[in-house]
Amino acid sequence: MTPQYPHEPIASISSLCFALGLTEKELSILRLKSDSYFFITKEITKPDKSLRQTFDVKPELKRIHERICSAFLRKISYPSYLQGSIKKRDYLSNCSAHTNQKLVISEDATNFFPSITDVVIHQMWVGVFNFSNDVAEALTALICCNGKLVQGAKPSSFICNLILWRREAELVEGLECQGLTYTRYIDDITVSSPTNLSKRTMTTIIKKIYSMLASVDVKPNRKKHKVMTNSHRQEVHRVNVNGIKPTLPKLERNKINTAVFQCENNFISKLSAYEYETMFNKATGRVANLKRMHPKLGGSLASRLKKIKPSNRP
Repeated sequence: MTPQYPHEPIASISSLCFALGLTEKELSILRLKSDSYFFITKEITKPDKSLRQTFDVKPELKRIHERICSAFLRKISYPSYLQGSIKKRDYLSNCSAHTNQKLVISEDATNFFPSITDVVIHQMWVGVFNFSNDVAEALTALICCNGKLVQGAKPSSFICNLILWRREAELVEGLECQGLTYTRYIDDITVSSPTNLSKRTMTTIIKKIYSMLASVDVKPNRKKHKVMTNSHRQEVHRVNVNGIKPTLPKLERNKINTAVFQCENNFISKLSAYEYETMFNKATGRVANLKRMHPKLGGSLASRLKKIKPSNRP
């Protein structure tokens, strides 16, 4: 149930430097200056008025982040209940785990990335990877900005999957013994049941989820808490899961059809090449997503788009 690192643990700074392709002096400099390599690329004010910041990293540290991912984080065997930012898993595989259920419980975390501190990340390197404290301290310093995890850096999503490693495994094991399905897609937690549950049982499950999040100082977003029975629409990531397979809501399908129609109307128009290409690419991405759940409709719309590629414009 817990994430597994299949290689020998890194016990010394010299071994870490070898794995990252650094000298000890280079590592020391990067650690001291690491905060200065992060910079904000986007700020979004969310509906609840909180601020979401997305970061990028300067090349000097970015290449080391990639090595941390390739040498350590991508080597982990991630249990099936973790669905985010893992090869061959995505939002749709997460939805598929909860189709055709009597009950779906959905929970979300508030400001998940910046709530994860260097203390929690240090514990992860020691607990999951069994690295020494010196090595854990060095890796944590390279990954964090001002003592916190940031959204946008390459290791961040992997770290999010691992920080709850022990408590989450215990929770999932208990839920599976009750015949329930648990998944987490970064900060979105979903529990589903093939049978109806009593209010007392649901309250206990939700309390356990909140307690697990609190163990790493993460707060639940209670405004996004949902309990959905199959007598009403059940959704995960805004995808319908009432049936035997995930489907897009009819309204969304209609919007995608409209997007293709708008491209057709603007194929011969005064729109600049850049404006039309932007419109076309956006529609193409939405059609590709639709096709995964509705192959026939998606295929039909994709065929229409092929006739009006930007390169075919007069």
